[in-house]
Amino acid sequence: MTRRSASWLLLAAAAMWGSSFVASKYCINSGMLQFEIVFYRFFLGSALTALVFRRQLRRPTRSAVRTGAALGLLTALTFTLEMFGLAVTQAAKASFLTATNIVMMPFFCALFFRVRPARRSLLAAALATAGVGLLSLTDGFGGFAPGDLLLLADAATYALNSIMLVKLAGEDSRVQISFFQFLTTAACMGVFTLFQGTGGTASPPAALAVLYLAAVPTVLCYLIKNLTLKYLDPERCTLI
Repeated sequence: MTRRSASWLLLAAAAMWGSSFVASKYCINSGMLQFEIVFYRFFLGSALTALVFRRQLRRPTRSAVRTGAALGLLTALTFTLEMFGLAVTQAAKASFLTATNIVMMPFFCALFFRVRPARRSLLAAALATAGVGLLSLTDGFGGFAPGDLLLLADAATYALNSIMLVKLAGEDSRVQISFFQFLTTAACMGVFTLFQGTGGTASPPAALAVLYLAAVPTVLCYLIKNLTLKYLDPERCTLI
């Protein structure tokens, strides 16, 4: 895969990933609880990955299991922050706040890889964030609320997810890493769901929204992201 084809593939994933905020908000509005939504999303995502890629998962390497588990723990934290932030914040505003990880990424790269941020990277990150703001915050920022702080912390964990993958993955199978990432996230969310409880029987539209979250923003988009990080640096990946 070339850098150009990886960029186009990641761009397609970005278009699909944005829809996850709307689907998650719909599930919350239907009465489903936060941990319940993420548990079903990643449990079904794990099952779908195991079904489609069963041959690649027959002999997972220890390093792939460790990397996937570490990413899964961080992903569980990411979605914990996101779901609670999304519960008290408009979807458009949540999308903007989460996108601030674009600005954070050059500084994280400088910290973890000891590479000085390029001026063009900082300019591109600032312009991209401003663009997201213009597109999503059509009614203004509406003041700052505690939920917004959760989403800013969420943005930081999104950026750290990419950093961790690049630091730990090496040449391990991205399918194996992604599977154990999904499985670990599902396990964490399953435990949290036991404490939080469930929202009762989900309506058919909400069930379809969860299936969509599992298949597209989870399995498809995470696999694309984890694969393209072999060919693109974290700054370019996050910017796209």
